[in-house]
Amino acid sequence: MTLSRGDLRVISASVLLLALLQASSCDHPVSQEWEGTMEEAGKVLARVGDEAVTVDEFKEALARSTEKYPRIYSGERKSERLLRHLVDEEALFAQALEEGYDKNPAVAGELRRLVVGEYLKKKLMPLLDGVKVADEEVSKHYRENLERYRTHELVRAAVISFRIPPGTDETGRSALFEKAASVLEEARGLPGSVAGFGELAARHSDDSKTRAGGGDIGWIVRSSKGSGLDPNLRSEIIQLQKPGALSAVIETDKAFYLAKVMELRPARQRPLSEVRSAVRAMLLNAARDAAQEKFYRELRVRRKVSINLELLEKMERPPVAD
Repeated sequence: MTLSRGDLRVISASVLLLALLQASSCDHPVSQEWEGTMEEAGKVLARVGDEAVTVDEFKEALARSTEKYPRIYSGERKSERLLRHLVDEEALFAQALEEGYDKNPAVAGELRRLVVGEYLKKKLMPLLDGVKVADEEVSKHYRENLERYRTHELVRAAVISFRIPPGTDETGRSALFEKAASVLEEARGLPGSVAGFGELAARHSDDSKTRAGGGDIGWIVRSSKGSGLDPNLRSEIIQLQKPGALSAVIETDKAFYLAKVMELRPARQRPLSEVRSAVRAMLLNAARDAAQEKFYRELRVRRKVSINLELLEKMERPPVAD
């Protein structure tokens, strides 16, 4: 890929001229031939070979540099320092071209990224920013997807866990079951003001994460589907019908459990006012994704793009062993 001089000027500061961020240390005064009024736009301030630094270019550079590098480009001689910097930059740029840096793959790659980024900024971003979602679209989506905005019925439960150590024989399992049954009898006598299993969980549960809180495992969806709990334990919990209800001893391969309902929360339909912002954001993202896909699809058609998916699939196949 061969780059024009104009192309390389775009990226010279970011690729070739990083060393020129500091001001020139030269202390010689500006030549008298460049002194005089600077009011006429386009007047040449300096020349490097056939290239010129004009008043307009200098003014733009001065404004940018004063804002970005206030410590470097300040004081009485800031204009002179900046002009010398621009001259040195132009000289270095010309030298880099002469030595063939326009053929450098890194330079070409950087130019490619800058050109693509600038094109997207000017062509795609305004298109995406122009995507809007009307209130009626939000309301229509909500009406057509009511179930999506309906909360699940929840149950908050407390659990006491009696872990069965690996290798425990039937006698040991029976003894542990009897212990669980005994604790269940104590639980039945707890006053209603006790949260969960209270001190019973602290004294008997093997679950270090929940025993200090009376065995409280938090809220779970009242459904047979879900993760995080043994399926048998979950099944027993969701069958309990009211706060304070206790399960029988629940037996699994790894533990015995006691479960108690602390609270129930019924399912409810979330009103549009509660979900409007989330719905709008979802629809807006979907519309922007569609606009972006259309943008690239039209671009591919215009550039006559073809993709060899068969070859790609072959490349992704693992090599066959001999």
